[in-house]
Amino acid sequence: MTGPRPARLGHTRIAPAALRHTIEAVAAGAFGVRGGDVSATLADDAGKLGVDLSVRLPTPQLLGRTGQQQSAFERAGIARQGISSLSRQVTGMDCGRINIRIAGAGRRAIEPRVDAKQDRRKP
Repeated sequence: MTGPRPARLGHTRIAPAALRHTIEAVAAGAFGVRGGDVSATLADDAGKLGVDLSVRLPTPQLLGRTGQQQSAFERAGIARQGISSLSRQVTGMDCGRINIRIAGAGRRAIEPRVDAKQDRRKP
């Protein structure tokens, strides 16, 4: 009978492209845009992950709803916090700086396919 196996020492590596795609997906979710509307560049930031994001946000509608919408700066601030938190949970890496560059895009934001009134599932 053999005893318990000794713990194997080692390390885990995350490929830079995989890390970049993960950060892009997290950022797309935070802004509510498609993954193709976000691009990221990663760098070392004093031992933390430095992130430079370029996000294409849809231009606001000129006709139609005129509800309270947040400014692009407010959205970026809220998204920055979400990106930092979720990327830490997913990758295990702390983000240092997160620079966000916002550009206009011709696509509309992702909207839910089924709203709460149409959802027939029981809570």
